[in-house]
Amino acid sequence: MTFLRHFFPLSLRVRFLLATAAVVMVLSLAYGLVALVGYSVSFDKTTFRLLRGESNLFYTLATRVDGKIKVEIPEDLNLQSPTMALIYDEHGNLLWAQRDVPQIRQQIKKEWLSANGFHELEANFDTSRALLGNDHSLQEQLKDIHEDDEDNEMTHSVAVNQYPATARMPALTIVVVDTIPIELKRSYMVWSWFIYVLLANLLLVIPLLWVAAWWSLRPIEALAKEVRELEKHDRDSLNPETARELLSLVRNLNRLLRTERDRYDKYRTTLTDLTHSLKTPLAVLQTTLRSLRTQKLNVEEAEPVMLEQISRISQQIGYYLHRASMRGNSALLSRELHSVAPLLDNLCSALNKVYQRKGVNITLDISPEITFIGEKNDFMEVMGNVLDNACKYCLEFVEISASQSDDTLHLFVEDDGPGIPESKRAIVFDRGQRVDTLRPGQGVGLSVAREIVGQYDGEILPGTSELGGVRMEVIFARQRPDSEED
Repeated sequence: MTFLRHFFPLSLRVRFLLATAAVVMVLSLAYGLVALVGYSVSFDKTTFRLLRGESNLFYTLATRVDGKIKVEIPEDLNLQSPTMALIYDEHGNLLWAQRDVPQIRQQIKKEWLSANGFHELEANFDTSRALLGNDHSLQEQLKDIHEDDEDNEMTHSVAVNQYPATARMPALTIVVVDTIPIELKRSYMVWSWFIYVLLANLLLVIPLLWVAAWWSLRPIEALAKEVRELEKHDRDSLNPETARELLSLVRNLNRLLRTERDRYDKYRTTLTDLTHSLKTPLAVLQTTLRSLRTQKLNVEEAEPVMLEQISRISQQIGYYLHRASMRGNSALLSRELHSVAPLLDNLCSALNKVYQRKGVNITLDISPEITFIGEKNDFMEVMGNVLDNACKYCLEFVEISASQSDDTLHLFVEDDGPGIPESKRAIVFDRGQRVDTLRPGQGVGLSVAREIVGQYDGEILPGTSELGGVRMEVIFARQRPDSEED
């Protein structure tokens, strides 16, 4: 079986057909054998009953004259079938015979005469022809069977009946031999045609089984087709409207597809966010190297700046790797307390180097008492993206201020740039969407900032600044030192 599976892998349809055909064949054989055996037993009983009836007829017609048994059969009596009758006394001596054929008489065993019974004996072709006498129709049938079958033996039924002694008759044993061989009777033909009936049954059933298998396995074929379409990216999920037996499988596969797709999207988004977050430290490194090349800075002045940005890059990589491995999107990384002013001062220092040629003037108005509770990298990522946008689109001035209540931190970033039309303020937070397509960018920064702020149950509100540009209000909630995540 392993060899066949290796070279000829069986489909479900073929398995179904083979199994069902085997069951049909076994059941057909079982039912057929039971029917044939029952018919054979019934046939034997019927034959014995007919032969016994003829035996009783011969006993009724028998008379004893001068110590001899004579049977006078009326001329108008029509026997049901031609028979050979032998009458014996209680010692086994033959007293009378009708259509006596010595070859048959010699096969009557002595022990048969000791009790009532039904027996069979074998006779050759010539003996069977002699038993049939002048019945030309039966002679022709016997000849046809003899020509088709090389076997020269024919089977004849024998009924033995004993009759006790009476006042007018001694004890007698009457043997009646059916002159028609069993091979010429319909019961034997049933056995001969059984194999043909079985084959015809299979030939009729197999096409019906094929149709049943095709119809029953259509949901599986449809599922296989959908899987192939998934492999070719022609569809996103499997059709949930399927057979009840496949419903659980389809649901689990769709759940697996969604999980893998979400995981892929999360990794892709994280990679995009990481790439975007590295732009600022890389820009600072480029500016510092350019200053070294033009000798505006010496090595002693450039080294701390470059080491700080390299450390920033390392922190960002670790931060985003940690975010990518997190199962929940709303879980805070930590509950650390940070002073806001030093964090923003570092960001402003880095951005001043990036936009040195533009001459951006960043004003920082933050009280030293204002603090942020959470992951430091979250704060740096959010404010870095918001400040980078302000520096990119401002004309010259950027102002940063903050306020804090018991549970909320408000940070305000204002610039004197062209601003954002009110009709487009909602789309600036969508990933990949940009209002100004003339300036370089990917439309990722504000989307990342909103996602991170959302982890703190906060939000970013765009508005109009008194400077003439945009006023971004960044709100961090859950700022109580003793607060816990729900």
